[in-house]
Amino acid sequence: MTTTEIPVLNGRRALVTGASRGIGRALVVALAATGADVLAVARGEDGLQETAALATGPGRVSVLAADLRDPDSIDEVVARAVAELGGLDILVNNAATHLNGRIEDLPLEDYQQIVDLGLRSAWLLCKAASPLLGEGASVINVGSVCSLVAMHGETAYVATKHALLGVTRALALEWARRGVRVNALAPGWVETEMNQAVLQDADAMTWVRRNTPMGRWASTEEMAGPVVFLASDASSYMTGQVLVVDGGWTAR
Repeated sequence: MTTTEIPVLNGRRALVTGASRGIGRALVVALAATGADVLAVARGEDGLQETAALATGPGRVSVLAADLRDPDSIDEVVARAVAELGGLDILVNNAATHLNGRIEDLPLEDYQQIVDLGLRSAWLLCKAASPLLGEGASVINVGSVCSLVAMHGETAYVATKHALLGVTRALALEWARRGVRVNALAPGWVETEMNQAVLQDADAMTWVRRNTPMGRWASTEEMAGPVVFLASDASSYMTGQVLVVDGGWTAR
């Protein structure tokens, strides 16, 4: 591959979770734009249809509404990937929820939702997809800078994202000799619906900009290039790594 070539994913088959909005939507659009056929999965049917409408190809996009907090949905998702795509080469575990709060104030049911969607579903999808992933396949777990550092009032979210990085590294070791690569993406502050509370708080917005060396938030599209890189042969000797895209946040 020369320095002028753009990674292409023609003929690759991808499954992306959390695909109805935000980063997940941007990843579906980018993967399809570089040639991959994509199964987009999320709870919201309307959001999935909007994602599919934005993906203009050349890869085609199919959608599946499923609640990944329910372990019984995992086999259905993988079976649909086989039915719609004919197999699986790229798995992007992006589904997550962000219910923050101090440990004294966070209800157990909120903690469980964060873990079930952001960690357990990724582990179960990797397990169920394992027989489909062959030489050259790529698994990308979407973590966060909270995979590497902590924040106040985020014990459950931080625990989940730290654990997801651990799963990434452990699976990379298990699957390396099979030729299956497992890496993580760690976004910083991204303008998404999940961050609406901060985006609508002038003081919080100022705090984020002041503490981000690049002085701004990221767009969801700025996560797409790194994921296409991790999904493609451009990163063929990378596994067990975390690609941090945070405007310098963790360099402080």
